[in-house]
This record gives sequence, C-alpha cells and structure tokens, in this order.
Amino acid sequence: MDGYPAHYVSHNLPLVILFGLGSTDPKPRDSIEEYYPLLQEKGIYISSDLPSVSGPAGQELLDSFHGFDAKDAAWNNRPGKGKMGAMGFTYRSVGRAFTLPPHKAKPPAVLPSPPVEEGVPRRPSLTPVLHSPLSPLSPDSPLYPDGIMSSLWFSKHQWLLPSALISFFNFSIDPNNSTLQDNKLKTEINALRTSITTSSYKFRLIVVLVCEDSGTDPNPIERVANLRRATSMDSKSLFYLPSRLSIVETQAFVGTILASIQPSCLEYYRDLSKHARRKRNRATVPPPTAPPTYGTSQTLSGQGWTVRYETKLGFFAEFRQEMDAASRNYETAYESLLDRDVFESIASWSPRFDETRLLADVLAIRILRCLLWTGQTTSAVQSWSNHRASMQDLVDRKGKGSGTYGWEAWEARWSTIMAELIDKVDVPIFHVPDQTISSETASLEIPDIYAIPEKAFSSDERLPPWDLLHHEGYWLTRSAQKTKARRKLALSMPKEDRSSPGQSPASQIASKSHLYDTYLCPEPHKEHGLPGHTSFDHGALLIKTFQRAADQFSKRHQDRASERMEFEMAQEYMRAGRWEEAMELLKPLWQKLSWRKEGWWKLVEEMSWAVRACARHLGDGEVLVAVEWELLSNSLTPRPSWQYDILKCLDGLDIEEKPIATVDYDSTAPSLSAVFTFRATEGRVGEPVQAQLIIHSHLHANSAVIKLSELSLTFEGGLPSLIVVDNSKQIAPMDVTKGSTLLYHVPFDEASQEPGTTSLSSSMFDVTKPLSGSADLVFSPGIDKVFSFTIVPRDAGEVVASKVCLSMREELFDLNVIVPLRDHVSRPNWWLHDETRLSRKKLDLEHPCSMSILPKSPKMQITFPGLRKAYYTDETVEIQVEVTNEEEEDTDVHVVVQLIGNTQNVPIIHWLSTSDLESNNRADKYSIPSDTAHSEQSLGRLTSTATQSKTLTFQALSEAAECTLELKAHYHLVSDPHTSIVKAETKELIFIKPLDSNFEFVPLVHSDPWPSYFHVDDMDDGITVPRSTGIMQEWSVAAKLTSFALEPLLVQAVCLNFREDRYGASCQVINGDDTSQSVITLDPNGSIDKNFRIIIQKETLEDRRSSILRLELEILWSLKTDGANAVTSLVPLPHLTIPFGEPRVLASVQKSAALAPLLHVLYTLENPSMHLLTFQLSMDSSEDFAFSGPKMVTVQLVPLSRHVVRYNLLPARKGTWIRPNLKVVDIGFGKTLKVGAADGCKGDKTGLAIWVDEE
Repeated sequence: MDGYPAHYVSHNLPLVILFGLGSTDPKPRDSIEEYYPLLQEKGIYISSDLPSVSGPAGQELLDSFHGFDAKDAAWNNRPGKGKMGAMGFTYRSVGRAFTLPPHKAKPPAVLPSPPVEEGVPRRPSLTPVLHSPLSPLSPDSPLYPDGIMSSLWFSKHQWLLPSALISFFNFSIDPNNSTLQDNKLKTEINALRTSITTSSYKFRLIVVLVCEDSGTDPNPIERVANLRRATSMDSKSLFYLPSRLSIVETQAFVGTILASIQPSCLEYYRDLSKHARRKRNRATVPPPTAPPTYGTSQTLSGQGWTVRYETKLGFFAEFRQEMDAASRNYETAYESLLDRDVFESIASWSPRFDETRLLADVLAIRILRCLLWTGQTTSAVQSWSNHRASMQDLVDRKGKGSGTYGWEAWEARWSTIMAELIDKVDVPIFHVPDQTISSETASLEIPDIYAIPEKAFSSDERLPPWDLLHHEGYWLTRSAQKTKARRKLALSMPKEDRSSPGQSPASQIASKSHLYDTYLCPEPHKEHGLPGHTSFDHGALLIKTFQRAADQFSKRHQDRASERMEFEMAQEYMRAGRWEEAMELLKPLWQKLSWRKEGWWKLVEEMSWAVRACARHLGDGEVLVAVEWELLSNSLTPRPSWQYDILKCLDGLDIEEKPIATVDYDSTAPSLSAVFTFRATEGRVGEPVQAQLIIHSHLHANSAVIKLSELSLTFEGGLPSLIVVDNSKQIAPMDVTKGSTLLYHVPFDEASQEPGTTSLSSSMFDVTKPLSGSADLVFSPGIDKVFSFTIVPRDAGEVVASKVCLSMREELFDLNVIVPLRDHVSRPNWWLHDETRLSRKKLDLEHPCSMSILPKSPKMQITFPGLRKAYYTDETVEIQVEVTNEEEEDTDVHVVVQLIGNTQNVPIIHWLSTSDLESNNRADKYSIPSDTAHSEQSLGRLTSTATQSKTLTFQALSEAAECTLELKAHYHLVSDPHTSIVKAETKELIFIKPLDSNFEFVPLVHSDPWPSYFHVDDMDDGITVPRSTGIMQEWSVAAKLTSFALEPLLVQAVCLNFREDRYGASCQVINGDDTSQSVITLDPNGSIDKNFRIIIQKETLEDRRSSILRLELEILWSLKTDGANAVTSLVPLPHLTIPFGEPRVLASVQKSAALAPLLHVLYTLENPSMHLLTFQLSMDSSEDFAFSGPKMVTVQLVPLSRHVVRYNLLPARKGTWIRPNLKVVDIGFGKTLKVGAADGCKGDKTGLAIWVDEE
C-alpha cells in the first residue's frame, strides 16, 4: 500500500502511551508532530519531574509490552494477536513528556466584515466560533474551506491521542526515605490526573510502581495501599511490580494490566462514536470560524459532512474491532462521497479532486479489509471491482482519461493492494502448510487457489470466476501486467512532453497538465526522462512483483505459473543488461521446464532463445551447445533466414576450455528421438535375440545435417552395452529405402578400449565388456534410420533397454544426449527388407523394450534310485544320486544340493566318497542352525550319454518334519563355456517318528522302614560318600511302545534313564523285565509293554520339597533289512512331580492263602510332615463285598511316621471289579485325602478298584 499515508490505510489498534518507561533521553519529534496544526503552539503539554524507570528492570518491562504489540499481527479476528485474553494494542514510549493535540484552533487575527446591503443597517461583528484545527471550518486547517478528510486526523487517533496512559514510577523500598518518596509520588500522580482532567480527554490513567532492587521494606503492600487512598485509585488503576521477577512473571504482570484496561479502552472509543453520531444527527452544517471569500470558494456541503461523520464512525468501530458496523459506515461514506453533490462538484483541475480521489481509495481499502476480516471473500472481490469501475468512469468523464500511464499505475497499485490485504488478513483457505514436515508425519496437502463464495450467495447462483477471491499470486500477476502497460505508455510519450518544467515554457507545462494523470505517480519528466536524466525504474518494480507472484504460485504447486513469473523476471533482467542474474534464473528453469510436457512450444521457444542470448553474452559454451540442440527441433517455429547449424554455434566466442555439454532428452525439445523394440517377448540363453533401434529425425527442414560420433545403447539385465561408431566415410548407406527411412544391419564384436580414449560408454555408463559395431550416423532433416542387430544373451532374467546416448565429438565441443527408452506404443513397427523393397509390420508387444531371457533348456537328467517313501528320525540317511548327460556333446558339471525345511535346524549334507562307502564311514549327528543346508560337488567332465553316481548322507532330525531335497546341476557345454545351464530336480522327504510310547505312573509302598528323625548313626564304616537320609518313595512306570513305521522294526533294547531332578533327590531305576531276552520284532502299528520301578529318596530328612523328575526312554532299534545300522532314539517322558511334604494314603491288595476269595486290603497312611496329624477313617458298606475291620476309626500319626490299617474283603461275586470306599479325613486341616492305588489295584475317576479272579 505504498503511495498512501501510512495511518490513512493502516489497521486501527487502541493506542497505549508508556509514560516514564525506558531511556531518559528526550524523544525526537516525528513527522506527525511536525505537521500537525497548532500542536506545539496550543497543544496540551504533560510532563513529570521524576526520573524514568530505566535499567534492566525497565528494559525488561518495556520489552514485555512490545511483545504484546499487535501492529504486525494478522488483520483478522482469530486468536493470536493479543495474549492472555487481551485484545491487540499498539504502544508508544514517550519518556517523561508528551503533547496532546489541541481541541480548538486559534481565532483569526482579522474577521472579514459582512457585506452591506442597501437599506439594511450594518451588523456588528460576531465572536468567532472555534473548531478543531483539522476541521474544514477552521481557516488554518488544510481542509479549509471545502476539504473532507485529512490523513492527519487518522494520525491524531493512531499516534497522538491514546486510549490509555500507563505511567511508571520508581518505588524505593529503603525505609530511611520511604516517606519522602511516597509524598513525591502522591504529588506527581495527583498532578498527572489533574493535567489529564483539565485536558478534557477521557482516556484512562494507569500507574505502575516498579520496585527497586536495593534495600528492604517490611511493609511495601501497606505503602501501596496508602498511595491508592491518597490518589483515589483502586487496585485496577495502580499496580505494584516487585523486584527480581523472571521474564515469564513480568509478561504475566503486563498481561494483567492489559486485561484490566481493555474494557475502558473499548468504552473510550465508544464514547467517541457517540459524539460523532450526535453531530451527524444534527442535520445542519456548523458555521465556520470565518466565512470564505465570496465568489472564489464555498464551504463543505451537507453531503460532504455526512461523508466525514460516517468515516469517523467507521474509524472508531475499527478500534473496537466491530468490523460489521465499520463496514456499513464506510460503505455509507463511500456512496455519499461519489454522490453528485460531492465528487461530481469538484473540478478536475482542483487539488481537492486528487484529495477526494485519495479518500475514495482509502474508504475502499478499509471496506475491503472489513469484508475480508468477516470472511466475505466474494463480496470483497466485487467491492474491489466496483471501485475500479467507478474510478475508471470518473477519470474518463472528469479526469485525464484511462488511457494514460497514470491510470495504469493506479491499476497496478490497486491490484497490489488486494494482494497485500489478502496477505495481511491471512485468509484461512489460502494458508500454506509447513513444507518442512517430513512425508512420514505429514500428508501432501495442496492449498486452495481460490475461495468459495460465502453463504450470502446462493449455491445455485453462477458466479463468474473473476468474482471469486484468488490468492495473492493472481493479483500480483495482474499488477505486473498493468505495470508493463504503464511502461509501454510511458515510453510512447513524445520527447517534448518529457522535458523538465525548468526547460519548458509555461504554456507547454500547462498543456501537459491536461494530458497526463499524475495521481500517485511521477510527472512525465520523472516517469520517463530524457537521456541523462533520472527515470522511474519500471524493471525493478516488475522484478519485485514477479518474484512475489512466483513465490505464491510455487507455494501452491502451480509450477507452470511460477515458471512463467520467473521467465518474466529473467526478461526484465535481460532488458536491464543484467545477464548473469538472468542466467541464474533461466538455466535451472530451462532444464526443468514443465511447458515441454504440456506441448506449449511457443513458450518453450521464447525460453530457449532467451537462454541462448544469455549464453552468448556470458560466453557459456556448455549451455549454448545444449540450447542450440533444442533449437534444431521442428517442434519450435523456425526463424526465417536463420542458419540452423550446431557446428557454428560457438563462432565468434573466445572460449579457453572445450565445453562438454550433457543434455537430458526430457529437458529439451526433441531433435533426435529413439524407439527400441525386441522381436519377441521371450528368449533363451545362448540363442540369438533380434532387436531394432529407430532414430527419428526432428530437425528443421533448413537445418544442417547432424553427424554423431557414436551411439551407446544400455540394457538393464543380462545383456552387454552396445556401441555403434560412425563409419559414414567407409560404409555407404543401404540402398533399401522407403520414403524417409533407412535400414542398417549392424554386426557387433566385443569392444576393445584403446588407452587414452574417452568414450562416453565407458565413462558415463557402468558397462562391462560392451559390444561394438559401426554404421552411418549422419542424420538429415526428415530422414529416420533403423539399426537392426542380433545379440546372444548369456544370463537368464528380465532384460530392459534403458537408454541411448547420442554423442558428438567435435573439435570445438562435445555433446552427449541421453534418451531414455520407454514403451511408447503397445504395437511397435518391425522393419523388414528384401532385395527390392522395404516394409514394416506391427508386433503384438505390450512392452517392446523388455524381454524375458529364459534359461537354456537343459538335457541333463537327475534321478534318485532307491529313494524311500519316508525316513525315520535319528537315523543316518543315505540317498544315491545319478546324473546322466543327454547333451550331444561333452559337458562340465557342478552339482549343488540343499535341504530346505521349516525346522529351526537343518542337517548338514555330506557327499560320500568311494573310500567312505568301502570303510562304512558315515555322517556324524550334527546340524547347523538354519532352515537351509547345502553342499556342493564337482562331477567334472561328462561325455555324452555318460552317467555318474554319487551318494549323499546326512543325520535325520530328532523331530518329525517335512523337507525338500533340491539338487541343481550347473553345467556348460565344453564348446560354449560362457553359457551356463541349470537343471534342477526336487524331492519331498518325509521324516516320521518310528516309535512312540504311552506312560502310566503308579505309586508303590516302599518296603523299607522310614528313617527316624530321632535316630543318630554314629557308626564309622569308612564310607566318605554322603548318604541319602531322607524319605523314600517307590513308583512304578509302565511304558507301552507303539510302532508308527511303515515297515517292521527290530527293537534290541529299551532302557529308562534318569536325566535330572530340580530339587536334589536321588533316583534309582530298576528294570522290571528281563534285559537278557532276544531282539523283539515290532510290526507296523504293533506294540510292546515295558515296566520299570524307580526309588526316589531325598538327600536329607529336612528336605520335604516336591521333586520334579525328568525321565526318558532309550530305545535301540534298526530296520529289518540286511546290513541296517542300529539307531538310538530317545523318547522323553512327561515330568513326574513327587510330593514329599504332603500326607498320603496308599492301598495295596494281597490274596489270602487260606481262603481263595478273601482279599487283604492294606491302607498305608504316611505323615512326612513335622506335625502331629489325626485322621478319621470310615469304610462304606457295599453289596458287592463283605469286610472285616474298623467301620470308623481315628488314627494319630506322629511326624515322619507310617501306619497300616488292614481290611479283609469277601467278594459277593467273582470275575468282577469291586470298589471299596474308604474315606480318610485330616481332622486338623479338614481335608479329605485321596486313596492312591498301589500293588494289586487300580485307581480311576470314581476311586479305588480291585479285580476279583474267577478261580
């Protein structure tokens, strides 16, 4: 908003004067104080003799107030301008003296006498009515007699007249002079209040007492209260700031002061609005202090006073941030200003015309700010357009017209103002997200480029796009366009109109004043002066505007518009002869130009010629060669009579070092393009693959031919790079042509790099042993060349033709053009020829640049004779492998075998040699921690039809699993060692457990007596090994082995092994079966029973912890085949938990020798604890048997003792099960003990069961 007085257009914020804070140096007067009428003569001077609050505390307090200053905040109602709930304020530090503006102007020295009419007596002079110094009614006012508003009135309320005055005083806490200082403070505060009251201004006074650091005062609060009473101020008007506060505490203190004065500041401006409204409602024009001279001037009309009052009402409403009310007042003032009685009545030659026009602009700007503040974006754009149309109509009718450079300058400024308002208001929809946030924590959000209409507009209403609010870049671009039009009109002024006033006669100056509009712009002799005179720098203004617009477009990812702005900037630099700055912009812009992708060749052409001009002026050979290559493209419009020859592009330049230019195909317009296609989608290793590379010429018709030095083709995959060297002098073009196409068959050999050469294929690409060929690489306009060639792939995989490098090696420069190869068409052309004609056909290829190279079909056969359907765990596996060569010639074979499984450990594979087989040397039982184990073996040379056998072995795992045995034979023919062929064969191996077992644990009554706790063995038998003296228990382990093998097994031995006990118990295992028996044959799904007894004893009698035993069965078995090796398998048993500290009851049965059916049932009660236990036993009656013994009995057991209760049972029937039910209750603990089944009986869920024989 340059060109307008600052306070005329700035945002209104309540002014707070900081009185007596900061430096004690006198403040220099600013421009407003210099030009304000009668400020020094009749102004109200307010001062104080006490020193200002300075030092670190005063500076920290001043910084805290400035931290709350909202003059740089966004012009909107969103939070953030004020702090701690306070509205925005602006501050002015004045030291210990400042001047308030006077209320009234001084009376005139001489009053003009009223006119005398015939027959009317002469009237005496009246006392003049005094008005404000800025009123149109005061003779000394700059508005006298018919002016409307002055910017000084805006400055008065924004800089001179505060809404609150905060006075700061030092507060000493030294008790020796506290009374004296308090009296001085009372005097100064009361004097200050009196000065403000007598000034008739109603702003609020706030006093802040800043405590000094030195001294101590026991009662500072009491002194502050005394000061408040003596000065008639409350706690919200007089504040006390203690010393040694932190920065945060000081800021909180300042926030408290601002929050307390906010209501009074709003009320202050509300009172000013009421005063202005009362004066407006009088509907009469006040009398002037002195009437103007008759016949030459006239006073301000009533409509003009309406404009004045409405402007004031809107101005004060802005202070209160009541933007809706301010907008209505401003709109009323604007409409009244353009009324016939105001603006239309002012002559265009009068200075009031430009003053009124300036006021119209200011009102329009403030209306725009109010509309944007309230979110009425579309209304703001319409208001902007309406003001522009009104001003254009006014200028065309009453001014110099809209065809002058002055009007274009105003148009540019008016567009810039809209951009600045959008930036100041910070419209939410145009907010640009922070670009520094990473892609892991922030989503890619593209900001909006225009705002949707507000709710006041119906959704069915079709609005033109220029009625929608666009972001700042749009308005800045429009401003730049108007500035260019301004420059064009300025340059078209005749020489006689551009002479300075001192060099032209008065008549010529008067005529020029009627031709050119100089509103807010220089005079013609300054706009475009004569040679040797200073002129307005349009280029600098355009560069600044284009830069701001480019930044806005770039933030919103409008790359094409941003590039256009940068190009315009570069053109302005070139116009000013600043070639280096132009090149800094053009070079990166030209390389990444998006206009090429869109096909905007006209703009690309302008860019390329601009880059060429810069490169020529700067002598940049590398850029010049690159841009000359693009200018050869027929996509650009050829220039008449221009010689298109890249070999002469450096003529006239003195370049010391030979330039080497590298051009990316996507960064330039195509002069030569490349298309590649394979003949088929699949090929095989060692078999020829056909392909064609087509180079299309896009040169201008009048362009010179281009001769390439070499052409490099690079592949991704198993094909080597291809280099085609120009040999046009030795090889004539093929005589097979069709129109503008030539076909060449290029044979390739392995390239030999000579020392000292600098081929691009070896420097730029990572090529290993490239193939080299030669062909004619001279390209003329409109002539396409097809290079057909055959390649033999050596490796299998996916092959993709990635890029082509076109290289020129000239005496003056080197040029490398990188052309990426893409699948442009799904059905490419394939060129064919015979002796008479050249033809083409369509290939049905979706991806012509890629090909799948399959491995060569192997003829090697791999078999596994004697492979079993399943193998067993823990055994040593031997697998025979036979490799047969069915190729037609000898081969060199290398086999790799690997075992793949889902288990954690995979066995290691060994190859058995002939000596191993003869000596029966087998693999050891070990494995590696992996899911894949492999082993390699060289078979050497195999003649055709020859077979070689090898045996591999490995130790099977201990767990059942499924694995895959993969064997690959890598071989090559002796005649073709570069082509590797692979033959793979896989077999699934199943490992199962041959044996499994079920177990049953039964407690037994140990026949030996328990050790006594009171017995001491003092006999020395010479044994030094510690004896186990704890409680002993005997258990029976019954194992049932079942075969899951697919064939008969020979079980040679079964043993029960004790592995460990966690809690220190000794264990003795007694095999129940005769171990000297012969080998047992176990058929598939067959089973055998094995019984064992274990005796467990604690080390000490005091140890009654439960023991957890780990047992396992060791089974020695083998297959029922000749020569089968014995295998040891370990079958772990479930953990056996044996309680030693709990009482238990065991039942055992003995048959009576005297009476066959009679059974003796012995119930053994054990008390292994250290407590005296009492058990109550009761036997239930049953119809299945009769018993003799105690029906109910109580048994007491001392610690570490056993007791046997005997019952005689006589069964009622034979050959059946009987179930005696003895209830044993621990009386002390109230617990019922479960009766365990020992010898001769069994236990189940229902209790104890005894079998009665039939005999």
